[in-house]
Amino acid sequence: MTFDWTPLIQVPIEWGALALFVVACLFWERSGFSGLGVEGSIAAAVLGLYLGCEWTGDYGTACAIAGAAAFLFALVAGTLIHLTRVDPAIGSFVLGLVPAGAVALAARADVPSLLRTTPPPGIVSGTVFEGTPLEPLLASPWIWATPVLIALGAWILWHTPFGLRLRAFGENPGWRAPGSRPTAYRLTALVIGSLFAVPGAALLVRAHPETPPFALGYVALACAIGGRWTVLGGILLALGPALLRSAKPYVADMPGWSIALDAAPFLLAVVYLLFLSRRSLRMWAQPQARADADVL
Repeated sequence: MTFDWTPLIQVPIEWGALALFVVACLFWERSGFSGLGVEGSIAAAVLGLYLGCEWTGDYGTACAIAGAAAFLFALVAGTLIHLTRVDPAIGSFVLGLVPAGAVALAARADVPSLLRTTPPPGIVSGTVFEGTPLEPLLASPWIWATPVLIALGAWILWHTPFGLRLRAFGENPGWRAPGSRPTAYRLTALVIGSLFAVPGAALLVRAHPETPPFALGYVALACAIGGRWTVLGGILLALGPALLRSAKPYVADMPGWSIALDAAPFLLAVVYLLFLSRRSLRMWAQPQARADADVL
């Protein structure tokens, strides 16, 4: 019996998407909001991609619409949470249900028809990999851009004046600096984080056109918490759920195991929270700022 290695091609795709979601979570959290809002950003991006493909028939335009949808969700959600002073976690979760529900309705209505066309959109045509199992991986611009985007996100957060002030404003909401507007910094970070979710959503929608990604923002948040709010730690932990999601084709003929593998990434996220998040979550019970190394 020959081992079928083709499902393993999905591992870098799943991992790259979850890693981008982790970076998005870090932007939301460091701005003083809850990373739970990333799920709404993902859903908004997927909805924009679905509707953009249906309206224009052009994948590039659809990706631009997806980015605009994620941008709009972050801006509206952040503004409402700021003005109403509702708990950021509750507000982010409830607002995220709006685009998530719209995605479910769009999927039931069979809206994303372009994503099932041949040749598949979002893939560079005319390469030596055309028609091979490696095409979705090696001929995808989003895949090649993913490590660059992750490095860019880390650089913005930890090596720029914007990132320094953002973390200061997010960790100390009452702090003020001459000539700076904390609310503007925080909302800008939400928008940047949501835009990081767009390529991740595009990767997953392309890889699974029949099943839109749901609740993976929560898995990414668990990876960020377990990784102690660092990019490297979070994206390394994201490899676990990515492997589990990629293994599903191996049990496609066994309904029981298939359902178990669907749930496995979320169970692994719970394991991360139980065993790796103890020190990360101490920051909520301590008077020190989140930037305090003894707390993180």
